[in-house]
Amino acid sequence: MIYIQQIKLPTDYSESQLLKKAAGLLGISQNDITSYEIVRRSVDARKKPEIFYVISLYISCRNEAQVVKRSRRKDVTYIQPKSYTFPASGSKPLAHRPVVVGSGPAGLFCAYELAKHGYEPLVLERGEDAVRRIKSVQRFWEGGTLNPESNVQFGEGGAGTFSDGKLNTLNKDPSGRNREVLKTFVQMGAKESILYDQKPHVGTDRLIGIVGRLRDEIIRMGGEVRFDSKVTNLLFEPAKGMNGIIVNDTERIDAEVVVLALGHSARDTFEMLAESGISMEAKDFAMGYRIIHPQEMINVSQYGVTDPSVLSLEAAPYKLTAQTSFGRGVYSFCMCPGGYVVNASSEEKRLVINGMSYSGRDAKTANSAIIITVRREDFGESGALAGVHFQQKIEEAAY
Repeated sequence: MIYIQQIKLPTDYSESQLLKKAAGLLGISQNDITSYEIVRRSVDARKKPEIFYVISLYISCRNEAQVVKRSRRKDVTYIQPKSYTFPASGSKPLAHRPVVVGSGPAGLFCAYELAKHGYEPLVLERGEDAVRRIKSVQRFWEGGTLNPESNVQFGEGGAGTFSDGKLNTLNKDPSGRNREVLKTFVQMGAKESILYDQKPHVGTDRLIGIVGRLRDEIIRMGGEVRFDSKVTNLLFEPAKGMNGIIVNDTERIDAEVVVLALGHSARDTFEMLAESGISMEAKDFAMGYRIIHPQEMINVSQYGVTDPSVLSLEAAPYKLTAQTSFGRGVYSFCMCPGGYVVNASSEEKRLVINGMSYSGRDAKTANSAIIITVRREDFGESGALAGVHFQQKIEEAAY
């Protein structure tokens, strides 16, 4: 397969224009191209008012190796794309099905892959399914009644369900896992463009249905998903390992393999793990606040127009970084074009906020988190949960 980078096209390009440009770069006829796949697409707005898409493609055609050799271009290479491969199974049968704790992105995709390979996992989620959960969230936003077990943090889909489903990561993808996740989202109903846009985005309004379909597929393949099911204790012996778990302080479930896909905010579960003697350590993390702007201001800054639809583009995003005088980096994170700032608290009398956009990104405001790294020496105490306690103090002060 041929990999072509740095294809520049206008933002309103057509498929015919894309294939014509690719064929020209390869020195072949457009009819020689048997298939293609967009791998990456980003906006180049450095020389406004001239704005382009920069596109990378996989191309299949006849005599690919000869075509690449003949082109002599550094941005044209012959490659074999890396596909995700599920790890080899062990040889010792499990006495009980694996248990996945949490149905955020990590838990859902772990369970999906396990189910796909015949493990029939059990998923336990302390919060509600997405349909019931959105009602609990709306009650909180409209009237201030918080459900500590099902909110913007806890419930099917995790915090991302109400943080608009940005799917970009700064990590490299040598194993093909990231792309496998994106492909699965498309299979469950997301736009195909998330496979190649530089900053893929699903939208909170679409995620509700997508995570529900992912759950249904896990069940269809033999898995089980339980909501309102909080893991309150682990059962294990130092010499033998994991024996099982306790759910809602009453039900015992035997299991020798338990995946803790807890997310960021399950502090009571972290406390339980610490009391159980599980080895944990504190780590640095980032925290900050959100800043709101008129979306038109960001559009003008990035694209030179108040309405990006005239360029066949969506609301403009941005990314900023800075270095403080005392040597720490400050940067924007989880920028939400055409989005909203929302209350994301999961604990009484503690304030947490987040940003989200719907799929259309058509709100009149933009927002972004502005964050700085907090180091272990900042926590004011030692121990595995020192950072959690530091967060709680800040959230209580904010409340």
